[in-house]
Amino acid sequence: MPLRALVAAVIYAASFLAAYRYYVHPTFDYTHYEFRGDRPLATLTGFLLAVLPALASRARAAGKAPAMVGAALIYAVCYVPTELMLVHMIEHDDGDVFALQLVLALCMTAVFLAARTGYRGEGPNDGGRLASTVAAATVAGTAALFVTFRDHLRIVSFADVYDLRGETADIGAGMGIGYLSMWLPYAFVPYLLARWLLDRTRTGSLAIALVGCLLMYASTGSKAALLLPLILIGLNAVLTSRWDAASAILGSLTVVVVLIVALFPDEGALMWIKSILLMRIFATSGWTFATYYDYFENNGYTYYTHIGPINAVTGAYPYGEYSMGQLIGVEYNGTDEVNYNAGFWASDGVGALGLAGLPLVTVALCLVLWTINRFASGYSSRFVTLWLCGFWLALLNVPLTTALLSGGGLLVLFGLWAARGPPPPPQETLEKRRQDG
Repeated sequence: MPLRALVAAVIYAASFLAAYRYYVHPTFDYTHYEFRGDRPLATLTGFLLAVLPALASRARAAGKAPAMVGAALIYAVCYVPTELMLVHMIEHDDGDVFALQLVLALCMTAVFLAARTGYRGEGPNDGGRLASTVAAATVAGTAALFVTFRDHLRIVSFADVYDLRGETADIGAGMGIGYLSMWLPYAFVPYLLARWLLDRTRTGSLAIALVGCLLMYASTGSKAALLLPLILIGLNAVLTSRWDAASAILGSLTVVVVLIVALFPDEGALMWIKSILLMRIFATSGWTFATYYDYFENNGYTYYTHIGPINAVTGAYPYGEYSMGQLIGVEYNGTDEVNYNAGFWASDGVGALGLAGLPLVTVALCLVLWTINRFASGYSSRFVTLWLCGFWLALLNVPLTTALLSGGGLLVLFGLWAARGPPPPPQETLEKRRQDG
């Protein structure tokens, strides 16, 4: 019921706000995670607008639409933190803050509504037609990474992961290896893990996926690749629960936030897990949205020239060799070696066109969600949802076009199209078969 989703949203938002106030802000205040206690009205409206879109997250007609899980993840990881942090992160008057909060709330509601459309129901197809192709591509891609980075392969702690990334970045492996290092964790490995989670006897898929995840971390320092098996196992548990996707995800993340704040220390190995989950995963979306909003409002919008094909045609990108994330790195860290990538609302929204960019990129995302539901019709809903997990992770951290190209979104859609089963026979044929016997 919608009320369940609303209650789950209220509890989750309150849990995140408390974690931000008492852990993220005091621990990472030096990196501009600010907290202001002098704006009670904006804080209240932000909280209300953070939870209200959850009412649009549940509809019986949506059934098991795979796009609903993506919308729920966007809501939990991107939207709620952004709405709650805006009042603390930007120095505009309450009226400007409210306008930004309201437009974001309308955009999130539209995302939920779009995620409920286009789905025609699930079927028995589990993508088995692609199994040998994806397995071979994963093995070949893993081997290519091994050969390319063989002199730098090593398992490092999360504290040293950026040193490893710097070393491998200096190799200059080329565009092909760059795309491959993204497609493996975001498209190929999730497919193999999804197949294994649907049928635990497929141990070959699991072995290939685990080796690939380990090598991707050892070669490129991808924390997402290392954590991918755990993320998919957790998502699978959510999908097999009796709750709707939004309520189950919000309830699970609330438990995670509360337990981490209460039980994990602020030092030692567990400190890294605590900081990664609370700051890097949950709070970064709000931080990047606020910093992109301030920076590009003051220095000039990109007008979508940050998108590679558009800049290739126009040559109008105003910031030279610096990416949008590097500009934020220079502004807040004094170096272009730090690249603060941001999700679609920050990069394709306020960074590209200010407040007006938010509805534009939301419309584009809604079309993607509708397409996902249409292409997923006739498949096992759980399989498609798990396969798309990598794409959702990318979408939360990079522009929409980058998530579609580098993040494997288009590859997954093409795979769904290629592995679709034959169309069902016409109703007349079914009736004739029944009559014949």
